Amino acid sequence: MKPEDRSKLQSYLSEISGLKSREPEEKKFKDWKENVEKKLEEVFGKGSGECEGFKRIRFFDFNRAGKSKETPLNESERRDYLGKLDEARRYLQRFA
Repeated sequence: MKPEDRSKLQSYLSEISGLKSREPEEKKFKDWKENVEKKLEEVFGKGSGECEGFKRIRFFDFNRAGKSKETPLNESERRDYLGKLDEARRYLQRFA
């Protein structure tokens, strides 16, 4: 892996802290996730084990049944959201 690729992955790792706000922003999260997936594909190749491993993380689904997007997360949803971000951090640390 090239140093600039490693540096970019490290920047995505550091962005996780900003995603852990009290009221997470769906767009900000989705943009981050998409950027990480693109970088992993660029570095390791589309369909590689590294890419597929990241995609297997079952991130929080902001399309909560019957709730509007403005409805704050309840504590259970918040724990799920934060837990999956921690899982992503552990996964990405393997490459950065």
